[in-house]
Amino acid sequence: MLLGVAACNETEPSLTGPGQATKLVFTVQPGTATAGTAISPAVLVAIQDASGRVVTAATNVVTMAIGTNPGGGTLSGPATASPVNGLATFYNLSIDRVASGYTLSASAAGLTGATSTPFVVVAGPAAQLAFAVEPSSARTGNSITPAVQVVIQDAFGNTAPTATNIVTAALANNPGAGTLSGTTSVTPVNGRAIFSDLSVDKEGTGYTLAASADGLTAATSVAFDIHPPLNFVTVAAGGSGSGSHTCGVTTTGDIYCWGFNGRGQLGDNSQAIRYVPTLVQAPGVTFQTVSAGGQHTCAVASTGDAYCWGRNEFGRLGDGTTTDRTAPVRVAPPAGVTFTAVSAGAGHSCALATGGNVYCWGSNYYGQLGDGSGNDQDSPSLVQAPAGVTFTAVTTGSFHSCGLATSGAVYCWGSGGAGQLGDNTTTDAATPVQASAPAGVTFAALDAGYAHTCAVTPAGAAYCWGANSGRLGDNTTDARTVPTLVQGGLQFGLVSGGAFHTCGVTTGGVGYCWGPNGNGQIGDNTTVVRLRPQAVFGNLSFTSVAAGPYHSCAIATGTGAGVYCWGYNGTGELGDGTTIQRLVPTRAQQ
Repeated sequence: MLLGVAACNETEPSLTGPGQATKLVFTVQPGTATAGTAISPAVLVAIQDASGRVVTAATNVVTMAIGTNPGGGTLSGPATASPVNGLATFYNLSIDRVASGYTLSASAAGLTGATSTPFVVVAGPAAQLAFAVEPSSARTGNSITPAVQVVIQDAFGNTAPTATNIVTAALANNPGAGTLSGTTSVTPVNGRAIFSDLSVDKEGTGYTLAASADGLTAATSVAFDIHPPLNFVTVAAGGSGSGSHTCGVTTTGDIYCWGFNGRGQLGDNSQAIRYVPTLVQAPGVTFQTVSAGGQHTCAVASTGDAYCWGRNEFGRLGDGTTTDRTAPVRVAPPAGVTFTAVSAGAGHSCALATGGNVYCWGSNYYGQLGDGSGNDQDSPSLVQAPAGVTFTAVTTGSFHSCGLATSGAVYCWGSGGAGQLGDNTTTDAATPVQASAPAGVTFAALDAGYAHTCAVTPAGAAYCWGANSGRLGDNTTDARTVPTLVQGGLQFGLVSGGAFHTCGVTTGGVGYCWGPNGNGQIGDNTTVVRLRPQAVFGNLSFTSVAAGPYHSCAIATGTGAGVYCWGYNGTGELGDGTTIQRLVPTRAQQ
């Protein structure tokens, strides 16, 4: 009998060891690690042959490095290891920056490298504070914006999201002997303390903030300045369907604007929305008046020059071009013409010249330039007033314009479809037509809304005409084609027409508004439509008021003096640093 004879063609198992070293393989992968702390268990890399067997006799030195580096971290610890029995062990490897998705890369001369599976590095224990959003310069008493933010970090500068240490802010360097107000102690959320309402009450240069928390290393901010408050003498409100804006002239002749800025209408050399008053960039120019149009703004300087900025379709900026401008550009009038007032409409502008003539420029689709041509003009064109008529004031609506004659009569031109020309028709007029005031009634002030016009008599009676829905204040919603008395028996010093509402200030300084109120633009702490004048909420004394599309602003005197705004605030047009709708006057930051 024959035993142990191998079957035909069978191969006897190999008894030889591993072959030549060819590659590296991670046999212990890196796990979740804490920033700056050794990865545990230690990472292990094997030197293998082509068949995946460990080559125990291999001596290739293995080098470790970060492969994928989502956190921009640095690898610390011994980054090279000599193999023992074909295994290279990496003790005390650590990465200092938090992130998810790190990988390690192993390499050795003459061998194919290897990449680890992804792993996460998390923050270490809370150790220190750092300012993530530094304080910016602000004005006395105004909130520092954007809000100061302080993060709690581990020793390597990573935010510690689970830290709950209460963070306290205080003045460090205090050049003006100021007091820090607002919420000065904040509980962090996800390792971040946000100080939303910090303010300093005294002006000074070089303030700093100190942030502290129990058990943590404190932090000091960069230096910032606190400027004196702005003092406004006039305010203007404008806007269109894309957003609204507000502008004001200060006692120093500067203009500040805030709100929507998509076409450069804030004049700050940008197109960024501004939630607080922002300086118009016009170095060396001192302004006297300002007017906010649909998507552009115009002003008159102390020299009698007019400047405009923002959207320039149809030539509404008057500089001889149709190029949008994000900073003021000088209007190009005929030689020798200077201006005393300007008014910006939807797509056109008009200005009162020294001597009583009126010039207009921009869109002339409805005849709103008053020059009888019907053609758009990219520079000022003389309004063809009736013989002997000169003007003391000018105002623009969306598609119409009006002027107050020296006689006290009102003349209007442009779109008349809603009766806004006041001539007892609904006909457009390419040149000025006289509004049909009641017998013996003359006017001392006027202002145009989008499709209505209002004027005030020397005795303080207000009259309005044009589209209504409550904006005419006659206790109806009926359109009027002639000046119609505003109800209430009030004595107004001035009126301002908005898109669909109207506001006025009495000779005693009380603010009233009337018309639609869906966004709180009446300012009476409701959203109820008012068909006759309704007193603005509060005890503020106003010197002027401006009605915009869906918001209103006014200048208050006495205690709490400043610019106050109310109504829609979706694009920052109220200037209080928020986008919160306000039903009552709210002080703009200044």
